[in-house]
Amino acid sequence: MNLINEDALAVMIAKVVKEQRPSLEENLTGRTIGINEFRRKYCGGKSPEWVRTFVFDRFPEVDYTNGGWVVNPHRAEGSRGTIIFEKKAAQWMESHQLDIDWNERLAK
Repeated sequence: MNLINEDALAVMIAKVVKEQRPSLEENLTGRTIGINEFRRKYCGGKSPEWVRTFVFDRFPEVDYTNGGWVVNPHRAEGSRGTIIFEKKAAQWMESHQLDIDWNERLAK
């Protein structure tokens, strides 16, 4: 005989977790990241060259000058390196994940 209603307990735990964890959009509002953090978090660890070629070049709408979320898509890391507005990038990546050929390889 169970003394605990498991369904009620699961609902209560889910409610507490939801209240304690801010939404993804709240966490990302105003945040910027560099190419290395972006590729690790959103591109499965693909190389910077891969991301620049198959995301930034293939989809010109992501470039900030075109109204997108990446500033200086081809600059090396440094004082004026690539800047990515994380909230917009996360939203774009979520809605375009099937448009990217994740198995495509760079030419040697």
